[in-house]
Amino acid sequence: MLLFTSILLALLLIIIVAYLWHIRPAYEFFKKLNIPGPQPILFFGNFLDFIKSRRSSLTIKQWTEKYGRIFGYFEGHTPILVISDPDILQDVFIKSFSNFHSRRSFPLADQNAKLVNMFSASGLRWKRQRFIINPTFSSAKLKQMTPLINRSINMLMKKMSEQYNKGQPFDIYAYYKRFTMDTIWSCAFGLDTDMQNNINNPYLIHSQQLFGEKVNVRLIVLIALFINELNKFWRKIHLSIGAISYWCRHYIPITKRFINEDPPTWIMKQAYKIIEKHQKVGQTNRTDLLQLMFESASDEELIQDSRATDITNEETEIEPPLIRKLTKHEIVSNIFLFMIAGYETTSTALSYITYILATHPNEQQKLQHEIDTHFNPETEDDMPSYDTVSQIEYLDMFIRETLRLYPIAPVVVNRQSSEDFHIKGIGTIPAGTRIAVDMYTLHYDPDLWGPVDPHIFYPERFETKRHAMAWIPFGAGPRNCVGMRFALIELKMTLVRLLKTYSIVDCGDQTHKSFEQLTETFVIAPREVIIRLERRDEYHV
Repeated sequence: MLLFTSILLALLLIIIVAYLWHIRPAYEFFKKLNIPGPQPILFFGNFLDFIKSRRSSLTIKQWTEKYGRIFGYFEGHTPILVISDPDILQDVFIKSFSNFHSRRSFPLADQNAKLVNMFSASGLRWKRQRFIINPTFSSAKLKQMTPLINRSINMLMKKMSEQYNKGQPFDIYAYYKRFTMDTIWSCAFGLDTDMQNNINNPYLIHSQQLFGEKVNVRLIVLIALFINELNKFWRKIHLSIGAISYWCRHYIPITKRFINEDPPTWIMKQAYKIIEKHQKVGQTNRTDLLQLMFESASDEELIQDSRATDITNEETEIEPPLIRKLTKHEIVSNIFLFMIAGYETTSTALSYITYILATHPNEQQKLQHEIDTHFNPETEDDMPSYDTVSQIEYLDMFIRETLRLYPIAPVVVNRQSSEDFHIKGIGTIPAGTRIAVDMYTLHYDPDLWGPVDPHIFYPERFETKRHAMAWIPFGAGPRNCVGMRFALIELKMTLVRLLKTYSIVDCGDQTHKSFEQLTETFVIAPREVIIRLERRDEYHV
């Protein structure tokens, strides 16, 4: 037995040494291109630097200050090219989009799997899904959704009234999370969850768990990051664990005591149930995202997206007409995508805006004045329409300036080249290179945002036309965030209703402490936003 164990340990040691020897050449990637960057550590790359700082975006900004607007670092042994030169980024995201149509693949992702949504899909598969989903966010469709958004806002305002009557500081971020989740399920998927009244709603609980720190740093994700050659294997393990946990909890209730439910698996299961329910009920008159996807539903398990081929069976430059269909699995995956995208990002944006309102009372008063010119301030429950809200220019500038100062998800703004490309002064960058953006450097660049100091909150800076890549919280180019217009109209309608009735009051240390150390996982967010509400009619008496 001892001999067998020794043999196994020896084999393991040989495998480890062989693997480390195998990945060593990867760390020569940037040296060969004469691109500067922090010194990586074998196997870990520069990951330990992120662990120390706990803020990868700020670490990247510090590296930009040290190495310049083009540098490289390593995630494990995967090279990441970081760019903050706006002209080069404009070429990557807009001018040469055909070469950069794909986002980089993240750990456990599989672009060939059935469950691939519009965010992670590449090439024609992305183009097909985007073509079908785009009409959901047209002005006409958004106008039709405003009654549903207003219904969620009405409930939020009831909660704000309850908090105001208590007369105590409170965490408004928690209410924003319930509100945005309530809105996305109502507007996109036609479900009335009532989670603003029920904090134990399973959709809300599993969504919060999905963004919890423990989920984001789970061991299998780190293993997949460092040993990405076996990504498909890690993905199968991950999916199997989730499926087994779901089955055990569902069919063996006693296991709920010691087996935690996997949030993505639970949400996906609910999405399949939504599809099954729709198939039984049939088509409805709704014009939401779900209905549009159902109208394009295909019975096929997998749709093959490929270029046209000639008689020699070689690829040509001619693309076949897009197949205007989605598989059941793609619909499920996009339900999952819009749920998480519409929940965490919008509620976090509202939290930042609220913090700015509390700490900049003069700007808050100016915004309230602008709102009052478009609405009757004596009518609290006046429902803001899409057209009216869109006309308040200072409100739009206020939101954009907040998102410039506090970008929410820089990690998702990235690209991966499909062909070799040339960067002036650098040379030819190989196909398949993963490109990240230093959003903080762009958003705080005095050359892009002057003459007023970019560190100062100044909405009027948006009156001046800026570089196309100066402001990219929603990405840029053809593959920017498809839900940007929905998110902005949701933010605007919520702020109009809130600021018509209340002023946001700074609570000193309670308000500021939560912003002293923002947490960064998928999004950059405060832990809480403590404020107090003051009724405007009482304040002016």
